[in-house]
Amino acid sequence: MNRNRKKIRVAIIGGGVAGLSAAFRIREELRTASVDYDLILYEQKGKCGGATQTLSDKGYALEHGPNGWLSSEPLTGRLIEELGLTSELITANEAAGNRYIFTRNRLQPIPTTPLKFLVSGLLRPWEKIRVAGEYFVPPRKDDRDETIYDFGCRRLGKGFAETMLDPMVSGIFAGDIHQLSLPATFPKMRSMELEYGGLFKAMFAKKREKKKNRTNSQEAGPSGPAGVLTTLQGGTGRLSETLAATMQDVIQKGKEVSSLSRENDEFVVTCGGERRSFDAVVMAVPAHRASKIVEPLNLQLSQTLQEISFANVAVVCHAYESQTIPQKLNGFGHLIPRRDGIRALGCLWTSCIFPNQAPNGTVLLRTIFGGAHDPEILDLSDSDMIDLVVESTATTLGFKAVPLESWIFRHPRGIAQYTLGHRERVKKVEQFCEQLPGLAFVGASYRGVALNRCIRDAYTIAPRILQPFGIHADSLNEPVSN
Repeated sequence: MNRNRKKIRVAIIGGGVAGLSAAFRIREELRTASVDYDLILYEQKGKCGGATQTLSDKGYALEHGPNGWLSSEPLTGRLIEELGLTSELITANEAAGNRYIFTRNRLQPIPTTPLKFLVSGLLRPWEKIRVAGEYFVPPRKDDRDETIYDFGCRRLGKGFAETMLDPMVSGIFAGDIHQLSLPATFPKMRSMELEYGGLFKAMFAKKREKKKNRTNSQEAGPSGPAGVLTTLQGGTGRLSETLAATMQDVIQKGKEVSSLSRENDEFVVTCGGERRSFDAVVMAVPAHRASKIVEPLNLQLSQTLQEISFANVAVVCHAYESQTIPQKLNGFGHLIPRRDGIRALGCLWTSCIFPNQAPNGTVLLRTIFGGAHDPEILDLSDSDMIDLVVESTATTLGFKAVPLESWIFRHPRGIAQYTLGHRERVKKVEQFCEQLPGLAFVGASYRGVALNRCIRDAYTIAPRILQPFGIHADSLNEPVSN
């Protein structure tokens, strides 16, 4: 590669949040370095943002995908500040700290303290004793792969795994705890065991350390991860829209890249029959799409990407007049263990979390269907989907009513599934990129499905992409809380 070239040519393939953020960060670094550059972002659809979009309709803010992000990721905060969106930040209602699991025919609050855990009805007495015994379970001393279910049973007991871990995994990954890899999905849990000998030992040690240092930093707990759920006025889609508007001069919409190859020490992107050469390429499309694009580049890489599986997901936003709901919903929402036989994965009580996202006098809910256990969910008609919503709310929330308004968002291959062997697959992809400086893969297919992780991926890729050209981007390796 000619690293003395006056113009640096970079392509971003994919205009979701990861691709937009990568393009934004790389452009800022190129501008700071005062070099001539050619930056293009290819987006297959007519609109950028991927699943991070918000539909505004009749006074409702309706999220296609994520409903926010946690405040614990500094790089997301940095992006928000750089985009000039700080004044538009909205944090979740305090009541959103109340989270529930629907099991044994009732909503059970997720305990947030040891005392609340002891009196909670989530687990049976012998299951609670088994959880308490985690302190004495010998640690696994190696970092071998293990399913979430096996880890949960080994350390906390079958009851905890099926009642608490299963719905939590459904809520985040729409996944199957018998298939997903613990170290790939919840690396902190594995590191807690490896470093401290167990989960309780780790929590006690961190509590002592926090007291010693007199810090008030938030730690992940049983009721949810660390940080405060945050969004923007108008919803998370405002982030995608602002990024797209800021990057409009480099975005090419409706452009589907068909292949990526390597010729004369350059990357060649083929799009609509047009071939164009670049010095660096960031792949920001889902792994199943990236697999087809990079096949001319390297067949083994393509096959590795193809091994990353995905789950179909359907999101149904449904609204009601407040007076039609017999009980006040005061919390984040509820999750549902698979063993309870209800087809919904869970329900977010949106108008409680972010009251500004629904008109006064109405309640907005958001029910999630599908996932690894229910791949056929997208075959249902809209009317059948609404029937499922009515059935689910009748069972879990105790009222049976046809929604005043409803909106359905279908996501084929919507969420990547980090099954056993995922870390090794990602490592193979990263090793290939090391052999070809200037190539990178970012997004929810690889190192985390949350919005924070996608942004962190995009931001930290800039130094590696630009280093071969003698551009040393600023350090972006701040600590992150999952």
